[in-house]
Amino acid sequence: MSAFQFAIESADNAEFNEAPLANGEETHTVANAIAEAQDLAQEAADEDQVADKLEDEQEQAEDLAEEVEDTVAQEGALDATSARLLKVALSNIVGKAHAKKTLPATESYSGGRQAGREATRIALEGIKDTLKQFWEAIKAQFKKVYQKVKDWMIKTFSAAKKLQARAEALQNKANSTVGSIEDKSFGFSQTKAIAVEGKYNEPGKLTSSLNTLQEVIKGTITEMKKDTVDAKIDDAVNAIKASFTGSGKNRSLNTQTINALQDAVKGTVKGATAAATNATIVGDKTKYDAQFGDANEVTVTGVFGLPGGRAIIVVEPKTTASDLKTAIEVLKGAKLVMASDRYNPRDVTEGDVKTLTISQIDKVCDNVIEIAESVYSFEKNWKENDKYVEKIQREVDDIVKEFDREDEADSTEQREFRNFCTSAVGAIRRHTQFKANLCQYGLTTGNAFLNYAERSLAQHKSK
Repeated sequence: MSAFQFAIESADNAEFNEAPLANGEETHTVANAIAEAQDLAQEAADEDQVADKLEDEQEQAEDLAEEVEDTVAQEGALDATSARLLKVALSNIVGKAHAKKTLPATESYSGGRQAGREATRIALEGIKDTLKQFWEAIKAQFKKVYQKVKDWMIKTFSAAKKLQARAEALQNKANSTVGSIEDKSFGFSQTKAIAVEGKYNEPGKLTSSLNTLQEVIKGTITEMKKDTVDAKIDDAVNAIKASFTGSGKNRSLNTQTINALQDAVKGTVKGATAAATNATIVGDKTKYDAQFGDANEVTVTGVFGLPGGRAIIVVEPKTTASDLKTAIEVLKGAKLVMASDRYNPRDVTEGDVKTLTISQIDKVCDNVIEIAESVYSFEKNWKENDKYVEKIQREVDDIVKEFDREDEADSTEQREFRNFCTSAVGAIRRHTQFKANLCQYGLTTGNAFLNYAERSLAQHKSK
């Protein structure tokens, strides 16, 4: 089923993943809170996939509209063969039911020149209306995604406070423990969550990686509080509004505001000892980079080697905005993504881990406390995000509808304009999703490390 058809029918096929639960009343409470957040994260991810597919289908529909207009410009009208091919192409994008309702019957083109022209006119109007419906569907889907992410983040902030309390309790217990390690290793079921580059038998490397993650989360959330990326997207919307609508319109886009978005995205990832670098451990780098865009069009860097085989990816378009079309490429291309640190993720099995020392347990707790504090310190900024999102949605919708009403705007320009606005909404959606993914990853990983530390402490026997 096409995402367009899915959106029209308001289907709901969400699936949920569960986080592993730890033993013990306190750990169970924290794990449950994180598991609830993960369930909501999966719901948000499902809706986000529909939004991505909708944008892809809109682009296909825009291309189809352009092809049809070119054919009509050359031939004067569609013939029965072209009309049949058009119906098949549109059906593949929006589903057979909508295509059948939108386009005239194929035999309508065989009743003479006048009948063919009239059928062609109806077909063009149908495609134009479909493109407008796409905008409505994309708007509605964005609202669904954002609401899911909001519900998810409410749970995440609550889980962060519980995680901090758990880390502080474990740290106090560890600091009052006097004894020696009786068992130097033990079986652990969450090796995949703590492993670094597929390995989990080097405690020093594991705790160092957690420290790097803590620094990156703290630094990145500090940057996200500045709302720099959101502000640049807002600037881009204001630029398109000033150039293409209202009394001051001049059809000349201020592209400096668009290009500033790239620097804002790149500058978001911060850390005391880590910064975005070229991939070195991803395996097939060509295929890895291709996940995020054509190698000729984007540069891919990231913070690699994080716990659980994860990476924070920075995607930068090589294009600079010079007109409406290239501005769209920048809006679509500039993004931050939570991803695997390899093209083919490592298969990490359960196994024995080495027991942490008291000082290592203390350091794990310190880092988890920092992660939790960073996450829930973001709560106030997140709440303020509601006003920003509502403002952008309202303004973008208003300027799309105003521009669609303009008599002097040709269909190609209208399509590019709608595509720009869709790209702006998509940029907000992707950045919002990244914020939530980063917070969730920090809590899930922090909890796994606390489980490791707690199990390690149990191996220390009092003298």
